[in-house]
Amino acid sequence: MLCLFASTCLGNEATAQIGLEQTLKDNSQAQIASSEQYLQLLKPQNNTEFLSERATNSIAGLPSANNVTSINSPTTIDGLAFNGYGQLVIQASRAISYRSSLSLPTNTYSITIPATRISSQLRRPILGANSPIEQIRLNQVGDAVIVNVKTIAGWQIRETVRTNASEIALQLTSVAQTSASSFPTSRSKPQNTYSNVNGRQLVVIDPGHGGPDVGATRNGVYEKDITLAMSKQLGRILQQMGYAVIYTRTEDIDLDLEPRVQIAENARASAFVSVHVNSLDANASQVSGVETYHAPGASLGKSLAEFVHDQILAGTGANDRGVRSARFYVIRNTSMPAILVETGYITNPSEASKLVNGAYQERMAEAIAKGVDQFLKSYRR
Repeated sequence: MLCLFASTCLGNEATAQIGLEQTLKDNSQAQIASSEQYLQLLKPQNNTEFLSERATNSIAGLPSANNVTSINSPTTIDGLAFNGYGQLVIQASRAISYRSSLSLPTNTYSITIPATRISSQLRRPILGANSPIEQIRLNQVGDAVIVNVKTIAGWQIRETVRTNASEIALQLTSVAQTSASSFPTSRSKPQNTYSNVNGRQLVVIDPGHGGPDVGATRNGVYEKDITLAMSKQLGRILQQMGYAVIYTRTEDIDLDLEPRVQIAENARASAFVSVHVNSLDANASQVSGVETYHAPGASLGKSLAEFVHDQILAGTGANDRGVRSARFYVIRNTSMPAILVETGYITNPSEASKLVNGAYQERMAEAIAKGVDQFLKSYRR
């Protein structure tokens, strides 16, 4: 999957641990209405085993809504999750209202949601060691839930336009200053790059997503891992062909869309290839195949897409879903021929099994490399 705009794309991080705690201020049943219970999600520290153990005990011991209120079917806060647009989404069982505030000294954004309870089956995100969020804390104070989100330095949270009355989407954005002469920085710095020198043509390879932004997912498999593995294979093959190669990322890091573009622009790349994996809803799991995108009106981008797409079909036997134009940020804002390859559908069981297979990843990478090679030999920059 991919992003249309240069908002920070973040998602889940599978390698982290979660710390959760639940507290009652008073053991008196008569004071339950004014007591406070909280769930706390922390980045992994040296005591991750301790936090993990406490998390298991805390979830099991959460009081049910029926024990704290006599109101039938109270509104509950059911989960927090990252989406593919750099947003932390608070999910409720029905429509909710809220008020918010920001504490600049502590870099903490607070949301108070009245007339709600914390669900005993709360779904919670995993905060990776590299997450821009330092801590998420949920407090039950009387009949209100207070959500506190603390970010690391250089990051802030802003509210977005609500499109779902039962959700609150919080956009995570980097506040680092950038200049035209340097790479814009997300939380993680882009990889070091070099100019197209010694007459060698240079290809920038962009593994989609990364860090907490996992991209498309199915059964615990993340798009970000597939794209990184496939991109490294692609770079290796292109280097064997004699091309210089730059990756926008070589590790599992956060990277906004604009820095990816600037890496290619500053390197004066001959071509830009963004590698992605597609997905659809569960009821469309039969859909499979490859789509190759170029920016609207980009004649050289279209030619590059056609070369690459034809090679993928020939080399992998994947279903042909066509060469298409789209206004995806990374191909719309690059000045060199640029394409975005959706290498298959992770939501199709058969295709998903191929996408995680190292041999198939190499076949896909080799096909993309052949198409890039054919294009660059035809259109010298």
